[in-house]
Amino acid sequence: MIQVQYEDLAEKVYKALKEMILTSELTPGMKLVQENLSERLGVSRTPILAAFSKLEKELLIELIPRRGAYVRKCALSELYHFADIRIRLEPLGAREAAQEADDDGIASLRTVFALYKEAVSTGDRSKIKESDYRFHMEIVKLSKNFVLLQILSSFNIVVISNQRGLLKPPLQSLQEHEAIVNAIAAKDPDAAEKCMLDHLVDIRKGMTHPDLSDATTAT
Repeated sequence: MIQVQYEDLAEKVYKALKEMILTSELTPGMKLVQENLSERLGVSRTPILAAFSKLEKELLIELIPRRGAYVRKCALSELYHFADIRIRLEPLGAREAAQEADDDGIASLRTVFALYKEAVSTGDRSKIKESDYRFHMEIVKLSKNFVLLQILSSFNIVVISNQRGLLKPPLQSLQEHEAIVNAIAAKDPDAAEKCMLDHLVDIRKGMTHPDLSDATTAT
């Protein structure tokens, strides 16, 4: 029973740290000080170390001998690789979502899309990036392909956390997201796959600046 409780706590810490990277509370290159995180999360260092191990496997942090843990900071070449993985895998998720989603799932997707639309209306880049992530993950969840979800839930955070600007004008992304939603709601796998592919190819084209700074235009 003690082991089960420990595993649950380590999983909660892992999810909390992952969320903090997504929302930019923890930024690329930042050192993760165990004592500070222990105090902030109200846990001992043991579940934090277990969470570090899992986050390192998902390429979200780096564990550097004799220096400690750091939020992963990627070179542009690495981000291209992550983008290429998205281009190959997320259209599959959209296709399978169109095949698998029931009425409740489609309603949930429309709700997440509405939150993205609201974020775009505010012009807040942080909110736009976070809601964009949740929109894409909702589609993968609807696919019921949980291996795909495990891969993309981390890879997409790596891209978002290393992205200071936006890779595409938000209104353009909004229109493309709506097309994806409509294709999935129509249960049209071919259209859903194509809409997602076109959307992601355009995003990769936006990766032109060496540090993805505010000089770029975002997802």
